[in-house]
Amino acid sequence: MGKWKIDAEGFFLHEPVQYRSFYNYLSNDDYGLKISHLGDGYSSTLKEPRLIVSNYDFWTPVKGRFLYVVDGKNIWNPSFSPTNTKLNKYECKHAPGYTQYTAVKNELMVQQKIFLPKKGTYEIMSIVVENLSKKEKIVQLFTESEFLLYNSLEVDPVYYSWFTDTKLKNNKTIIYYKLDENPIVGFYKSLTKVSGFDSSLKEFLGDGNIQFPEIVKNKKSHNSRSGGDPYIGSFQFKMILKPGQKKEFAVFMGTGLKTLNAVDKKYKSISDVHKEFSAVKSLWQKKLYKKEIVNLPNDTFTNYLKTFFPYQIYQQSEGLVRGAYRGYRDVAQDSMGLSYFDKKGARKIILDMCTKEFETGRCLRQWNTGGGFNDERDFRDLPIWITVAVHKYIENTGDYSILDVKVPYFNSRKSGSIYQHMIKGMEYVLHYGRHNLLKIGEGDWNDALSGLGEKGESVWLSEFAYYGLSKIDELNNKYHHSCSIDIQKENNKLYKGVMKHWTGQWFARGVTDRGDLIGGKERIFLLPQAWFVISGMYKRDKQKAEIAIQNMIKKLDNENGLLLCYPAFDKYDAKVGRLSSLAPGMAENYAVYNHASAFAVLALFQMGYKKEADKYLKKMLPIYKDIKKTKSEPFVFVNYYNGGYYPSKKGYGGIPWLTSTVSWFAVILFDKILNHGDHNE
Repeated sequence: MGKWKIDAEGFFLHEPVQYRSFYNYLSNDDYGLKISHLGDGYSSTLKEPRLIVSNYDFWTPVKGRFLYVVDGKNIWNPSFSPTNTKLNKYECKHAPGYTQYTAVKNELMVQQKIFLPKKGTYEIMSIVVENLSKKEKIVQLFTESEFLLYNSLEVDPVYYSWFTDTKLKNNKTIIYYKLDENPIVGFYKSLTKVSGFDSSLKEFLGDGNIQFPEIVKNKKSHNSRSGGDPYIGSFQFKMILKPGQKKEFAVFMGTGLKTLNAVDKKYKSISDVHKEFSAVKSLWQKKLYKKEIVNLPNDTFTNYLKTFFPYQIYQQSEGLVRGAYRGYRDVAQDSMGLSYFDKKGARKIILDMCTKEFETGRCLRQWNTGGGFNDERDFRDLPIWITVAVHKYIENTGDYSILDVKVPYFNSRKSGSIYQHMIKGMEYVLHYGRHNLLKIGEGDWNDALSGLGEKGESVWLSEFAYYGLSKIDELNNKYHHSCSIDIQKENNKLYKGVMKHWTGQWFARGVTDRGDLIGGKERIFLLPQAWFVISGMYKRDKQKAEIAIQNMIKKLDNENGLLLCYPAFDKYDAKVGRLSSLAPGMAENYAVYNHASAFAVLALFQMGYKKEADKYLKKMLPIYKDIKKTKSEPFVFVNYYNGGYYPSKKGYGGIPWLTSTVSWFAVILFDKILNHGDHNE
């Protein structure tokens, strides 16, 4: 298990590990695709409101982009799954912009490559078949992908009755119709004429299953129309290959009649497919390029910095990774990471997120890009992220003109400049409780810390506000803005409130509305220790900062990084809420939450603890992980590693791709490491 490498092109896996799917994400401005090393995955349009194009089942991942190869009695997939037939050779290549499977069985080589064009709501699968033997071979291929064409993955069987027709056009295109006042059309198109087709999943499977469908076993398509069945795209290709002979095919899958017409015009031969693929590769090489990385030593770390590190930032910021819901603080941090690579993209995110701020300064917790309900819970840290994101954007791009751009407030006819959005947000947050800390509202960065109550107060939020106000002060001094907030007065007040919650060993986490201290001597939380430093408060009392950071390391050290809190919550505690109902070792309860670990690494660098910062940075980085232990992708950050409260689960990676860790790693890399010339494999 675990034969893999990362080179300057991407990630290579040389055996079809089955304990978890290792995913790649692909996107252009219009369309996104999630695809694993076993071929499972789904696609969606990206512009609001989103449309899920192909179906998926998270619990039994047997819906994807499957290619069945029939060579005599052998039936197999170049992605290994779903037949799970043993292969003589297997390689999956996940790379920025595409995923490619190359497999050999019985001296027949099949390569299946999936990529998106530079623009358009469709995807392309190119297929190469080569006879490596000295004998003639009769080979058949069957493609299979299941459509959905709905705004979410949550459908019941009745849904399929809405699609009343499918038809084959020119013996190479299946068109799917939903016949109502707003018809939705999907298409599945072959570059060349096909030997057979199917659009009914029931007909395709017959008495078999997705592992060995009846149509594949019998080597004969039924030319079926879905007629209310779950609907698929499937083509049959028959060929006779002489020794050494090679043949190529291409299949297009997407949505929209205009898109189908554009595909018909653009792709006349396989060379047109090759041309588009080359253009896509060149585009991603340009987007991922960063001159600071070019001259680094040629090793695994540098290859990661050239490929999946920036690629994760792009996919999380602009692609399918975040799904239908977009969280305010999440998107703000996406813009921070993206600002190192894509000025226009980061600016676009900031302008859009500011439209989700109310005129009062409160922000949406999450908004639904699929057109559904928004999450309007009042998490008080959200408005501060406007300032943090804008400051990082200006710092990286020099584009201070963004401060004067006007955008509307949410559900309002009124607009305000980005600077005004920043100030309104800060004013909304600056409400203190009776313990001289900022009121937490329904929560702060740690969403699961939900039990503090309506008048609960947060130490971390006070530190974060100090940081935000300091950034506004910096911008005011540099760009000659002024605001209604007395920044020095507020920062003094915030500092005094935080210092009142020094326990003698570390900073507490918060206070409930009944006056109960959270994170006193009974438990240490990572965030208040790290952010006492990041905020700049540490400059006022370096001795306490030293003690807090040392205890953070001592108490929270774990073989996978730094725990978010210690000890674990092993029973429900109403004072902290949902955090204590999480399984110990998972997510925010006694886990190595990578996002928080990145905060800690940044704080360690700021304090001059370079040795410790390097140590915990290496523990965070996915390329240094053992996939036998993490059972997750070794090429992208995961949300957390299980802390090991239950020893058998220790080190398991949770929620790959989706984490703001990658944006804070960008801050650490470009602001702390590369600026100082530090690099060790």
